[in-house]
Amino acid sequence: MTDARDALVAYGRSMFERRLTFGSSGNISVRTDDGWLMTPTNVSLGTLDPARLSKLDDSAKHVDGDAPTKESFLHLAMYRERAGAG
Repeated sequence: MTDARDALVAYGRSMFERRLTFGSSGNISVRTDDGWLMTPTNVSLGTLDPARLSKLDDSAKHVDGDAPTKESFLHLAMYRERAGAG
């Protein structure tokens, strides 16, 4: 899962550096074998810390890291609609 954490941080930083997001706006997530990783609430994509990413288990319960984005319900709804999305 370290690779998924590092990739999420790298994508976030890339989006921030290209000025696609400002301040703490925007969130990204990734499906893992046992749930999801998401950006924490109120955190800039340019300063993400892999160890502090929000981890949700396969039942969408927050199990590790900082509190997930307030829009986690939206991310989870999209994953439900698109079973193949990662």
